Amino acid sequence: MTTSGFRTFNVLFLCTHNSARSILAEALLNRLGAGRFEAWSAGYDPVPAISPYALALLHKINYNPARLATKPITAVMGKHDPAFDIIIRLCPDRRGSSRTPQFKGNPVVVDWHLPDPCDVMGTSATIAAAYADVFDILAGRVDVMANMPQAMLEGETLGARLERMGENHLRLAS
Repeated sequence: MTTSGFRTFNVLFLCTHNSARSILAEALLNRLGAGRFEAWSAGYDPVPAISPYALALLHKINYNPARLATKPITAVMGKHDPAFDIIIRLCPDRRGSSRTPQFKGNPVVVDWHLPDPCDVMGTSATIAAAYADVFDILAGRVDVMANMPQAMLEGETLGARLERMGENHLRLAS
């Protein structure tokens, strides 16, 4: 429970490499969730370092990435790690579905499939634009989730609501 009497929801963002999408989502929810959420991220096949393009976006919003690091799923499955309430898979294909292990508790598992900006080739401006597009989509979805009333977060339809958010390209108003 938080000091306001509401419980904190533990959310895990999963993607393939844990270098961009899941890292950005973790940072956004920890900032926008204002204590209502505690976010983590992990990867199915994590790379050694966070993408410099993702780091640039975090610096742009004055987010200190010191607590962020790439890690495998097993790093968040220990007996001292939290039971997750929500697991959001960001992989655009179903490879991750079969590789998502059984987590303790009874988490709601949803898919917010997004293209991997790490796959974009071209100029640095083109690559940065791909990262910005993914960031904008994540920011819109995370903002909606972070502002859901407590009753919606605890309701039986939470999974369906979050899944629908993944089907729509929500964006923040400019």
